Amino acid sequence: MTLAPIPALAAILFCAALFVLLFQYVFPRPAPWRLACAALLAGIVCTFALGMILRRLVATGLASFDGLTTISDALPFAIFRVGLPEEGTKAVAAMLALVPFWRRATPAQAFQACLFVAVGFAIVENQGYASAFGQHAMLMAFGRGFLATLTHSLLAMIFGLFLMGFVARGWRHWHLPVIGYLVTAGAHALYDAGMLPILSEFLRTRDVSVPTMVAALPMVIGGILLVLIAGLWSLRHAIRRAACDDLIVTEARHQAAVRRCRRSGNIVLLLGILGLLAAIAWGMLAEPPQTATPDLGAALLTAIGFGGAILAIILGWVLRQKR
Repeated sequence: MTLAPIPALAAILFCAALFVLLFQYVFPRPAPWRLACAALLAGIVCTFALGMILRRLVATGLASFDGLTTISDALPFAIFRVGLPEEGTKAVAAMLALVPFWRRATPAQAFQACLFVAVGFAIVENQGYASAFGQHAMLMAFGRGFLATLTHSLLAMIFGLFLMGFVARGWRHWHLPVIGYLVTAGAHALYDAGMLPILSEFLRTRDVSVPTMVAALPMVIGGILLVLIAGLWSLRHAIRRAACDDLIVTEARHQAAVRRCRRSGNIVLLLGILGLLAAIAWGMLAEPPQTATPDLGAALLTAIGFGGAILAIILGWVLRQKR
């Protein structure tokens, strides 16, 4: 695997560190750092292993990516080549990270372990994308460093809710992580299925036609909303359940920290809304490019502007969930 340039790799690691700190701080009690590091490392190692397996076993399948011109073509690919292997990798990594702590890991820590694994997975995936974008490596590093890490974390929240129940029931009801894996893999496949025809056409023609956009848009919107709502609901439920089981929430110092976190969340939420309005205004008022060849740098900046504003809104909401 080709490594991204050092500045881009540093940007990816910076984004990952922010997510780890967020997932530690937003819960009533942070997970032990040994567990956090074990989960992060497990996510990285298992993702490297997945990459090696895919390169050896499914090279011909990946070469047929150009044929994904419709949703019906893209959905099987998204299920069997994306959803099942990627979510299986994260599920296995989360279980491996928890094994050394199985006697004392709390349900909340099991949920957090899934989040740290997702961050490790995103580090490997993001650096791979950054290494392929040459002069735009830094834009890709920051763009995917925040947005793709958020996506993998949202999917991990869905699986984490099932793993939380599995640990709470004494590691005996094995159907819970299995069901959680299948549900998460399905959500991941639906998230990707609408985007694959658009990306496939762009790679073939360097443009995307209106009929392709119209046909894929319902699936794109539906997949994003499904992952976003299910993931954030799972996180909210996990935080509140952890707060019910932890006496630290009654301490005055902790309550002061909760108030500070919620104030910060309000500020970030407001900035995100203002940023989204500014991004929409820019998109409506900016002059279209005068050249036939798309400006990849400008397109990445525009996408990061919209995505960053939405990320800020989500981050503000998450900070407000502190208990």
